[in-house]
This record gives sequence, C-alpha cells and structure tokens, in this order.
Amino acid sequence: MKGKQFLTDQSILRRIFLFLFPFLILLIFAFLQILNLMIFQAEKFKTQADSNRILKEKVFPPRGLIFDTNDEIIVDNFIRQDLVVTPNFIEDYSLYLSLLSELVEIEKNTLEQVFYKKLSEIKPFQSFTLLRDLNDRQLAKVKLNFKDLPGTEINSSFSRNVVYGESSGAVIGYLGFASKQDILINPNLKNFNDQQVGLLGIEKEFDDELRGTVGYRYSEKDARGGVLDVLSVEPSTKGKNIKLSIDVELQDKLYKEFRGRKGALIAIEPDTGFIRAMISSPSYNPNFFNNFKTEEIKLLFQNKNSPLFNRAISGQYPPASTLKPFIGLVALEEDVITWQEKILDEGEFFVEGDKRPYTGWKEGGHGEVNMEKAIAESSDVYFYNIAYDLTVNSIAPFLKKFGFGKSSDLFINESQGILPDKKWKLGQKGEFWFKGDTINMGIGQGYILATPLQIALAYSALINGGKLISPRIVQSIEGEETKFVSEKIEIKDIQNLEYIKESLISVVESNTGTAKNIFDPKLRIAGKTGTAQVKSILDDNKYQEIRENVLLRDHALFVGYGPVGDPSIVVVAIVENGESGSLVAAPIVQKAINLYEQ
Repeated sequence: MKGKQFLTDQSILRRIFLFLFPFLILLIFAFLQILNLMIFQAEKFKTQADSNRILKEKVFPPRGLIFDTNDEIIVDNFIRQDLVVTPNFIEDYSLYLSLLSELVEIEKNTLEQVFYKKLSEIKPFQSFTLLRDLNDRQLAKVKLNFKDLPGTEINSSFSRNVVYGESSGAVIGYLGFASKQDILINPNLKNFNDQQVGLLGIEKEFDDELRGTVGYRYSEKDARGGVLDVLSVEPSTKGKNIKLSIDVELQDKLYKEFRGRKGALIAIEPDTGFIRAMISSPSYNPNFFNNFKTEEIKLLFQNKNSPLFNRAISGQYPPASTLKPFIGLVALEEDVITWQEKILDEGEFFVEGDKRPYTGWKEGGHGEVNMEKAIAESSDVYFYNIAYDLTVNSIAPFLKKFGFGKSSDLFINESQGILPDKKWKLGQKGEFWFKGDTINMGIGQGYILATPLQIALAYSALINGGKLISPRIVQSIEGEETKFVSEKIEIKDIQNLEYIKESLISVVESNTGTAKNIFDPKLRIAGKTGTAQVKSILDDNKYQEIRENVLLRDHALFVGYGPVGDPSIVVVAIVENGESGSLVAAPIVQKAINLYEQ
C-alpha cells in the first residue's frame, strides 16, 4: 500500500509540474524582460523619455548691421514677435487652426497651407514658425488664450529694416527663404531653413558674413508644450557688420534726380575702385520683402518697368558715342591716324560697293575734323573712317583690355555685356562679319552692348593712367578693410592717353562741344555724351514717326569726371528713352560730381 501511495504522489507532483511549467517559463521570460528594460536598455529609454520633455530649439542670431562710408546706418534690425508651434503637443490640428484663425483674424485655409507644408518638412518634436510679425492686437488675443493653444509659443525674432528704402534697394537687396537649390549650393543655409537669408544685392553677396551662426536652447516642457525650465543655452554668434563705400546721402539725392524715369547711374573713384553711388531706376523698397508685405511684393513682380532689375550692373546698352574715345585711342596706338590728321565730314560715309550711306547725326557734317574736334563734336563720319581702317580684329581685343565684354565680379548677377567679333557673330547669328558691322561698332552701335558699370571702369582706366580697377562696394567687414586690385593696361604711348583726355575736356569746354551746356568754371568737368539708338532707323524721314512710341526713343548717356586736373570721381548716367545725352543725362552727372565735391 505504501508503494502504491508513493506512486500516486509522484503522479500528482508530475501533473502539478506540467501544469505550472508554462507559467514558470512566462515568469522567467518576464523577469528577463524586466531585467533587460531596467538594466541593459535603461539608458536608451531614459534618452527617449527625455526627448519627449527636453527639446532642442534653434536660437537665431541678429544679422550684421550695414553702414555707409560715413558710418551712417543703412540697414539695422528691429525685434518682432512670431508665433511658433510644436505639432506633437497638438491633439487636433483642425480644431487648433480654427481657434487660431479666429484669434489672429486670418483665414483658416491660409493657416492650413502654411501649417501642413511646414509639418511635412520637420522631424518629430521639432518646432516651426507659423506666423511672423504679430501685431499688438493679435499678440494680445493669443496670449489671453494660451491655455487653449497647446504647443504654442511667442518668440522674439529679428526683422530687417532698410533705412533709406527705395533709393538704396538696388544696392542692399532683400531677404527671403532659401530654396532647396540654394541649400544644395550652400549647405550652411540648412540651419536657416526657417529664417530669412539674403536673396539679392549686398544681403545675398555677403550673406555668409551677415548671417552669423545658429545657437541652441534646451528646454524642459510639459505635456502641453509649456516651458517648465530652460536647462542650457548654446549662444548664437551675431553676424558681422559691413561698411559700404556708398555715400547714402549722395545715393538718395541722385536717385531723386531720375524722377521716376528708367535708367542707371554709377559714381566710382578711379584711383580706389570705391563705388560712391549706384542707382537703378525705378527701384523698390526692400522692406516689402523683409517684412512679408505680400500685396506690395506681388505688385513689384507685375510692374512692367522691372524695378527689381539692377540696371547699373545688369542693364546692357549700346555705349553709343561714349565708345568713341576708345576707338580714337586704338587708332592712335595702331598708327591708323595721327592726333592732328584731319578727315572731311560731310555728313555721310560710303563703303565701296554699297550704295547706302552711313549718315552722321549732324546734317551736312562737321567739315574738316581732327580727333579732338571729332570727339568734342561727336563726328560719326570721322569714326566710321577710322573704324573701317582698323577692322574688328584690332578693335575688339583693345576694348577687352578696358573691361568691355566681361564681368567685373562685383555681383553674382552682373552682366558681361557683348563685345562682338567675327567668331561671336558666326556663333550667335550664324552670319559672317561685314565691314558695315565694324563701321557701326566704331560709333558704339551695332552688336556691342555694355553695362553702366563697364563704361565707368573703362573711363576710370582712361583717366588714371591705364589701370583697369576692380570695383569695390564694401569698404570693410567687421573693421577689416577690403583690398584694392587693379590690372595695368599696356599702352604703347602714354601721350595718346593725354590726347584723349584733352578731347574729353573739349566736349564740355569747347564752344562746339556736345556738352557745353554744363560748363562751369567753378568746377571743371570733362566727359562724353552719347545717344544710343533703341531702333535702327534707315530712313531719316521715319524718325519722328518712331519718336511717337516713347519706348523706341533713343537712350541718353553721359560719362563725366572731375575736377579736371585731379579727377576724384567718374560718373556714368543712362536715362532710357531720354534722347539727349547733353540735355538729360549730363546735368545729372554734373550734379553728382558737385555733390561729391561738396
């Protein structure tokens, strides 16, 4: 009986063990899992938990200030209030946006477009700016309803202010948001994907210096996104201050001289390369872009007069008669003609085998003219003759030495102009070069095009002894001066430069000079007028008919420098469709030189 009882007890124990075995396995597994969570993966889950309550947020620096050459502030910063959201703390996006729409008085659809676009671009627990530059009314209503707006903060940020607005728009440029392409080109912009960066002008060209570096703030937040504590801060670095060579008072006064007319002006020191004024008219107020003025921006892009286009560096114009001194100089250098040698100008020039005459601007011509008189009175026939003898093979390489046909690299969006030759015409037009092309080029017409800046640099080289200077518009960055660079132009006989300068004085001081109307013995200036054809006129009888269309009228040009004897400034003015270089452009240049010398 005892043996049987023993067997029965063993069976019962075995059954109990088999019954409890699965539970034992589960218990061991649970123990190991608890051990794994508490010891082996404790740090991982601690970090994950902290990420839910400790957020890393960017701290953006103020951009560097921009000063003029006299240390007057041109661009500064002011504080604005932005609404920043962290979507992870918002349970119902639609409900949130509906309430916010009522408070800030902005349509929900508008908020949704921004919200969901930003949402698709961020990582979990990242914040983004939903509304910028809240006004006092919006700010007050949002703060009163913070309890109903989880994940919402009001952050102070910096906004840009261009003090002189429209008159300095072409120089300063404006801010905006970097595109994906911009970020690919400059990966440093990635940290500023929610902040404005320079998109045009000085703001773009020197964005790396002006932008500064991003800092970070580590904040502990509650379940609704409210800040419990700021744990630590990595400070941002303020952008560098920039001092321009521009005289902002001169810039402002000269911009007003254009009185809404289209055109451009460059005032540059021939010995330093410093640009003292750069005008493009019409212009725009950069603050429209800097401060999100949507309607005003839309109107700017719709404006047919292209106010955003910088005519001073990107406008390409026929240099017209302002090119004649260079044609004269290369003719002297190549011994095609002497300084005193005369040519009879009867108002027309004929090429053998071509019955069509190349006419001068003055009916009947200028009579017998040497080079000084030809430049002073702007004799077309004289320059037809010497251009014909020179050929384009002599003219184009010589003009290139003076900067025509190439960018000075002052700005990224600067135009190169067009310096045509046989190869250029065959490639661009699919045609051979003709003698008539050279003849037109001799008076600055035809295919040749130049920017106001190129013309200013070329004339600077004429009067500074043959140095092609690199223009500078930034004088210093955070106190460190920029470097002056120039390239010596090889001139066979320096006396030829002196001859050309004598003729440029005669343009203003001779009784028959084309700019005699601006002669002032108190401040002597020299220069050259130009009238650039917008539309070629083969029949003089059609000129009046063409004039009826204002946009087809000739451009008025004048290049001036002064004071004579010791010139300190070169000024180029182009007034589109202004017709008369002497009556329209020359007085602007004269005023610029007078203002600069005051």
